[in-house]
Amino acid sequence: MTTPDPPFLESDRIIFKLFACEEHLKNIKKIKLQHGDLLSKDARVSAEMEIDSLISQIIGTVDSLLFRIIDKFQLTGIRKNRIEIPTVISGLSAESKGVELAKELQDANLLGNWYWKIEDLIIH
Repeated sequence: MTTPDPPFLESDRIIFKLFACEEHLKNIKKIKLQHGDLLSKDARVSAEMEIDSLISQIIGTVDSLLFRIIDKFQLTGIRKNRIEIPTVISGLSAESKGVELAKELQDANLLGNWYWKIEDLIIH
């Protein structure tokens, strides 16, 4: 992803979050290149901070995407402060045009899949 203009970043949270993910990933790669190992004594703290930030940005990207889905499909009855994948899946399943997207979200959220693993990392 090339660096978009700042106003574009400000107007699209998903693009901003993906951009932030990319920046944290670049920083992790730089740390590894400098120290040879992310677990080395000199790299460990900065690597862990970048990894933690990357994971937070990934979660933020998914949250922003869920907000966008709710707006696009005009799902009602979902509290903005409690948006979770199962709630959005339920709302999409009730909409005939949202069933395919609901299935994709359900697959991503299954025990052992990528999003579930990230959520599990946050909890522990």
